[in-house]
Amino acid sequence: MARLFDKERAHQLFKTPTANLGTNGAPQHPDKRRAGGHGPTLDDEVSYLLPVDPEVAEETPGAFHSPREWWADYAPAVHRWEVLMGTPAPIPVEFGPRGGRRLAAVFAEWLMGLPRGWITHIPGLNRARQLKAVGNGVVSQQAFAAYLHLLNHKGDEHG
Repeated sequence: MARLFDKERAHQLFKTPTANLGTNGAPQHPDKRRAGGHGPTLDDEVSYLLPVDPEVAEETPGAFHSPREWWADYAPAVHRWEVLMGTPAPIPVEFGPRGGRRLAAVFAEWLMGLPRGWITHIPGLNRARQLKAVGNGVVSQQAFAAYLHLLNHKGDEHG
């Protein structure tokens, strides 16, 4: 199957959102998470590895790309996804009720290839339920590509 982009050019890629992101506690520095024998979560990466400051960051209506300085080593991957999605990435972090940085549900929604508000603008869904819905979802573009692949190989001897 053809690759969308060369893995060598990917640099850092974000973790996939998981259904337990909104309920597994506050983010930790990825090194601390690894020291405890676990892999970092998307919330850990966004909260600790990105230099974006949610107090001063602003989205620019009509812009095709988000500011490159938000993304550190993730910038090339974010830029490619912005091109494919046709929309800039939203601010990836927000402040939680206790003032700590945390993953913005709208960023997880965008990361999964969903239109803005597909999950995050549903009345009555709090952040935990939004993240659960995003994490239980599938990247529709990837599912579509897999379905086409299966259709094109349905008559193959080995398929």
